[in-house]
Amino acid sequence: MIENNELLAMNKESQLSFEQFRKEVLNDYRLACESREVSLLARKEVLTGKAKFGIFGDGKEVAQIAMAKYFNPGDFRSGYYRDQTFAFASGIADMEQFFSQLYADPDIENDPFSAGRQMNSHFATPNIDEDGNWLPLTAMKNTATDMAPTAAQMPRALGLAYASKLFREVEDLKGLTHLSQNGNEVCFATIGDASTSEGHFWETINAAGVLQVPLAVFVWDDGYGISVPRKHQTTKGSISTVLEGFRKSEDSNGWDIYNVKGWDYAGMCEAFEEGIRKARETHVPVLFHVEEITQPQGHSTSGSHERYKSKERLAWEKDFDCNLKFRQWLISNALADEAILHEIELTAKAVVLEAKKRAWDKYITPIKGQCRKLPDCYRRLLKRVMPGPILWHVPARNWWPTVNRFAAMY
Repeated sequence: MIENNELLAMNKESQLSFEQFRKEVLNDYRLACESREVSLLARKEVLTGKAKFGIFGDGKEVAQIAMAKYFNPGDFRSGYYRDQTFAFASGIADMEQFFSQLYADPDIENDPFSAGRQMNSHFATPNIDEDGNWLPLTAMKNTATDMAPTAAQMPRALGLAYASKLFREVEDLKGLTHLSQNGNEVCFATIGDASTSEGHFWETINAAGVLQVPLAVFVWDDGYGISVPRKHQTTKGSISTVLEGFRKSEDSNGWDIYNVKGWDYAGMCEAFEEGIRKARETHVPVLFHVEEITQPQGHSTSGSHERYKSKERLAWEKDFDCNLKFRQWLISNALADEAILHEIELTAKAVVLEAKKRAWDKYITPIKGQCRKLPDCYRRLLKRVMPGPILWHVPARNWWPTVNRFAAMY
């Protein structure tokens, strides 16, 4: 029989667990809102001329937050250029660094991933230190650098997952505990549904099924390959249906396959936890077909999805926006009310705006400094090419065209 004090202790523990859970999901919603604001504000930066091109992860926020929950130290990511929310959630990147990428800031301190050399959302973490020594990868959350060619990340993901298999099976490697903890590391690979038509994808799927390696593949399926509907590019209109022949059975090798909805926070958390845990323990590869993803701003800043999506489809995408569905789920489960969520949303806007401003200031300040030096440089140049008396006190607007003309000669 449970005594009163025991019952009180159980209730207190239950209440504590609920509060911890509530705090976690509200933090997840905060991050989803911040990442969406990053996408919205970054698009404006491109369209107003501050950046040359932008491609973003809006519509995938909730899925990537759920995915990041099971990305452990030692794991690797081999993904593509729509994983900004995952990078934020896992701590690989922050919002200020994202905007520095967008502006192509050449300062490695501001854009530590490529110093402005690669497109935004191309992330990378180092494997070695400045002296060429291995870093403690098992204590880090790792990502191989993104590559823009579609599906190029897949063969590399296979190699990273195969490394875990070798660390578990080869005795001579077991002592390298700074690189692997008995092959318990999983490689997370992300890919858009349209890119599953690439040969690299199919070769990787086949090889991973044969080798049985800890590879977790997340297919973001928004129903289109830019403007091409899924039915025109994938047999049977579903990559998971096509892959049924690869599904593992008791007496065969193969893949575990899950179908989830990109707006279903709870469903994705449950499926990702189970699938990744099994991949980590058994080295059976797992594929998550994440369906009903949306792209609120379209494919990129180079086009408009209103041109090729029907009014019905656009209306559906608004109703099934993952952030909106997450918001509705929080309210329906009494985890938050309108006032709390509204405050989170307003704060997210302010936080992202400040991150953008800091990144822009870091980028533009050295350029402004160089510009301030130009008049003196031009004056010295003009003295060299036009010796003799000259009215150096004349306002710059009067002699600037002449300086430019002579400067072009030299």
